Parts: sequence; C-alpha cells; structure tokens
Amino acid sequence: MSITSKRELFDRELQKLYHAEIEILDLHSDLAAAAASDEVRAIFGSHEGDTVDQIDRIEAIFAALDMEPREQGSPIMEGLLAEKYQFILDVEDDDLRDLDVISIGMINERLEITLLDRLILLAGELGLPESAISDLKENRAEAQIALEQMQQFLDDRRIGR
Repeated sequence: MSITSKRELFDRELQKLYHAEIEILDLHSDLAAAAASDEVRAIFGSHEGDTVDQIDRIEAIFAALDMEPREQGSPIMEGLLAEKYQFILDVEDDDLRDLDVISIGMINERLEITLLDRLILLAGELGLPESAISDLKENRAEAQIALEQMQQFLDDRRIGR
C-alpha cells in the first residue's frame, strides 16, 4: 500500500505500534524467564501491567478514530524477536545473559519511543482528538521509564554496585 497522506502514515504507524505492544507482552515474559538475576527478572516482570495498559490505550485510540484495532507487522520488530530467539539462549554466563537480556529490552523500548514520537507528531499535525494524543504521550512516558530502569541497571553494573 502506498502512503499518500499524513493520516495514512498515522494509521499504519498506529497498527505497527499495536503489533509491537502485543509482541512485547511475550517478549518481556521471555526476557524475564531468560534473565539470570532477580533484579533483571523484576525489571521485565514489573512492566507487564504497563504493557497491558498501553494496549488498552491504543485500542481506545482506534475507537476514538472509529477504526478497528488491527496489527501491522514490522521487519524491525521481527528482527528483534529473532535476535531474542537466536542469542539469549546461547549465553550461558549469568552476567552476560543479563546484559544480553537488558540490551534487547532497551532496543525494544527505543523502538517503541521512536514509534510514539512519530505518532504524537502526526496526531498533533492532523488535529486528532486530545484524548488520543494524551494516550500516546502516556504510553511514551511509560516506555521512557522502562528504558531508564534498564539504563540504571547498566549504570549500576558499570560502577560495581
């Protein structure tokens, strides 16, 4: 499908975000299971409820725009999932496995933030309902918090806490 308008681009990106969030539910539980430490397991376990809330907000945006919730896959997301499957289970050293798990989680959050930034910009330019923009901003804030938690784990590790 050719994209010829901002609205078509917004719709496609919303569908990609919806797909990503649904995949993230599984991704986070898989990353928590692969983690070696309780600390890393807790990072991913605590984000599951946020992800469910984010999916609910995306579905509310679809409803506000009189659209059926629909997923559109993304080669980037599929690559991230392939990365998880290929590499996480290969790492036997606990510290290295936690590093790998956190790194994949951070890539995911950065992808999510990028999609949300694009959607927030387009929603504003299109004059979409404030409720939709607010929901996108709330999802972005939660993704930013998750990214910061993962970054804090790495920062603490660097200084040997």
